[in-house]
Order: sequence, then structure tokens, then C-alpha cells
Amino acid sequence: MSRLRLALIGAGTFARKAHAPAWAALQDRCQVVAVCSRSHESAEAVAALLPEPVAIYDHIPSLLAVEKLDAVDIVLPILLMPEVTALALQTGIHVVSEKPLAPTVAEAQPLLEIHRQHPGQVWMVAENWRYEEAFVRAGQAIRDGAIGRPLTCDFSLQLPVPPGSPNYRTAWRRSGDFPGGFLLDGGVHHTAGLRLVLGEVESVGAVVAQQRNDLPPADTLAAWLRFANGVIGSYTVTYAAGSPLCDNGLHVTGTEGSLRVTSQKLIIQRGDERTEESFGMPFSTHRELAAFVESALTGAPHRNSPEEALADLALVEAMLAAAESGVAVSMASEL
Repeated sequence: MSRLRLALIGAGTFARKAHAPAWAALQDRCQVVAVCSRSHESAEAVAALLPEPVAIYDHIPSLLAVEKLDAVDIVLPILLMPEVTALALQTGIHVVSEKPLAPTVAEAQPLLEIHRQHPGQVWMVAENWRYEEAFVRAGQAIRDGAIGRPLTCDFSLQLPVPPGSPNYRTAWRRSGDFPGGFLLDGGVHHTAGLRLVLGEVESVGAVVAQQRNDLPPADTLAAWLRFANGVIGSYTVTYAAGSPLCDNGLHVTGTEGSLRVTSQKLIIQRGDERTEESFGMPFSTHRELAAFVESALTGAPHRNSPEEALADLALVEAMLAAAESGVAVSMASEL
């Protein structure tokens, strides 16, 4: 095929902000031929961002039955993802679906089984942090011994969701209808980043709190983590409030140096020698969707396999379980 024929399912904030512009930038290799949304107005808003005319649907089975598609891009609320992703996977066409792949590990497992029944089908779970070049470089630096043997890590994030902000206005994120709320929605990004830089986690413990009544079921988490490579560390995140003193970075200390990484900068300190790299465009969403197109067209590997997404989800789920039980959770029991 010369270009991938693709349909976009979902026309919410992130579809307009990130996915539609990325597809427009990739028009030499793919063509969005349809947009599906329950809201005709939202679908038209997304269609206006695309360089070529598209058909508009409000019914997913009709879209899949009528259009001759090579792939679909699913950008829907978390609770809707398992059913729609299963429907798309069953057709055998290529699928890119937003993270997390499901609200729980139990709901995610059957999706992987459907995918296994379609050899050659590309399924990417769109975890853009695995395409954040600063975190990719940080992981490589640690594997290359830039700071010696890593010993400890500290990942502290303050990501306030003020009333009136886009994420606050997205009602499903504040519904309290799926485990963890923002702690899951954002948490799979953070667990992907931790795993990308430091590898797999062996065990976790955590406490969780809801500091604001309007962010159910919880908005703040503090966890300790023990990694398979011996690193011990902490992960703290809140959506309730923020401080300009927090740079939302991951700090890793090793036997011969240390590093600090954010989405925009990587700093490595080894003795008196300090190196800094800054990162900007293109956005990681553009990079991951370009990788999806390449994989669908040529079979090239990509970083966002459903197995990786399941591991991201399992780590968040383990932290929530540890907080609920008050007992450390072994990751060996989660997958």
C-alpha cells in the first residue's frame, strides 16, 4: 500500500490537540479517511484539522463495516477502551489505541489474547513517554555506565488540575468510575518512564490520599519501589496542588555520578564534569504515531507493544493495591 488508510475513533481534547495534528503531518504516508464520534460537532472540529476530506460517523460498527481501512486510531475515555479496542482488533486491521489499554489488568488480558489470534496485526498502545527522547537517552546513559551502578531514584511530580483546565473539564477523568482516577490516567506515563530508565520493578509499597473532594477517587500517591537491578527509590505524585519549586524530574544517583531527567532536559553529573542536553520538537506523540505508520507499512518494530503497556498498568495497579492493603506487593504476582 502506498499510504495507510486510517480512521480516527474519538474526537475529544487529546484527539484535537495531539493526534489529528500528528496525522496531518504524516499525510505523505497515511490518509485519515474517517472520524467517528458520538458528537457530530466534535467530529467536524477534528476533521477541520486534517488536510483531506473525511467521512463522519457516529457509530463504530458502521464505520468498521463500511470503510475500507488499514488501521484505526482509538482515542476514547478509559472505561470505553476495552470494548472498542476488542472490536477493532477482531477485524484484523492495525490498531493504535490510547493508554492505558484498559482500566485493569484483568480487563486488558483478553485484548492481548485477541491480538495473538491475528499474526501480522500491529497493535500499538500509544504511550508517548517511550518516545520522549530525554528519557530514552537517560536509560541509555545508565546502561552505558555514565553514572556507574545506579543505586537510588527519586521521581517527584506535582501536576495540579485546576478547575477550568482542559483535563478538569473532561468529566470522565473526575468521575471516580475507574481505579485511581488521575493516578491511573497519568500514572501509566510515569511507570513507563521509570521502566524505560531503570528497568523492571520487583516490589512496591504505597499510600494514597484524596486531598481535593473534586478529584475522586484519589489525587495523591507516595510509593517506594525496589527494582530488579537493586535500585531502591520513591515515586510521589499529586494532582491536587503544585509548587514552582518542583521541576517534575527523575533523579538517579549511582556509584560514580548522578543524572536528572525531565521531558525537556537531561543533566549528567560525574565528578566535576557536567553535561546537559535539551530536547524539543517534534512532540513525542508525533514520533510514536510515525513509528506506528512505519510498523504498519513495513513491519518494523516499535516500542509500544501491548505487553509493555500491560506492564505499565500492572505497576500502577500494584501501587494502588499496596495502598489499599497496607502491604508491599510483589510484581511477580501481578502478571
